[in-house]
Amino acid sequence: MVVFAIALMTTITVGIMVMSTEELMLMQNQLYAAQAMCTAEAGLNDAFAQIRTSSSWTTGFAGKAFNGGTYDVNVTGTLPTRTITSTATTSQGYVARLAADITVGTSSPYIIRINDLRINE
Repeated sequence: MVVFAIALMTTITVGIMVMSTEELMLMQNQLYAAQAMCTAEAGLNDAFAQIRTSSSWTTGFAGKAFNGGTYDVNVTGTLPTRTITSTATTSQGYVARLAADITVGTSSPYIIRINDLRINE
């Protein structure tokens, strides 16, 4: 009877440890995905800052370091409408992408209106 009780307790303990490990991995994946999204948002905001000072800015960024990862920004379209796409990669290899369709104002500092924001499409 004692051997059976010990085997049962061992099985329950191992099961709880496996569930806890899976939960930790899920939490870590969610954290890295959120980090990638924040980095992509930083790229989008960086592009907005450039456009606010020069509405004709279309250079974009390639491999700009931020938050332990990098982001690439592409700007397409013609004034007053543009599409800005920011793709971020974390040091763990997670990728997030934000794309914004914007309308740029006509006088400096150039006001930016976001018409459409797409996430990871």
